[in-house]
Amino acid sequence: MLNVTTSDFRPYGYLLNGDFSDVVEYLEEESALPLEGNIYTREDEEMFGLPSSKKIHEMVFGLGEMEAGYCNGHNTKLNCMEFHACPEVNVAGTDMVLLLALPKDIVDGKLDSSKAKAFFVPKGTALVLRPYVLHFSPCMYKEKPFRCAVFLSGGTNRDLALKPSDPLLWKENKWLLAHPESKQAKDGAYIGITGENTEVL
Repeated sequence: MLNVTTSDFRPYGYLLNGDFSDVVEYLEEESALPLEGNIYTREDEEMFGLPSSKKIHEMVFGLGEMEAGYCNGHNTKLNCMEFHACPEVNVAGTDMVLLLALPKDIVDGKLDSSKAKAFFVPKGTALVLRPYVLHFSPCMYKEKPFRCAVFLSGGTNRDLALKPSDPLLWKENKWLLAHPESKQAKDGAYIGITGENTEVL
């Protein structure tokens, strides 16, 4: 397993300097954690109002449209890979693992799951994923549920108003490749991941 604090992470993103403890505290005290599976909240107005969220809004999104939410849960598998035409900021409310791949790893519309690299993200880390870097839900570290703040350009992950011509376009500003074993594949998402459904144990 690689670590986001090393040079291995540079092709995928970079770390933000500073103290993001207010976001971590909010995740611990106010965000929902399901008994099983994951929960994703696209917009959380209280999180958006935190001092660190305002800092991210300016530093990464240039005070343009931004949404602040979170993904919490018990995931251990790759399942899918998504990408956005904007950066994504994650603040780790717990230790967690991200499975990441690069746009060049998609060949003829398919991604071999072996191309996904596992990165350990220490609690309190704020990181920026570069646009088009492939990622999905965080995974648990040492079998402990994860909590992760998610900051994206406004409107990302909203339901599409029109049927797209691109089979990968799953939500607004969200292109998705699904593994055949995933729930998303069963729901009609584009099956674009080959190989094993990588699991983080």
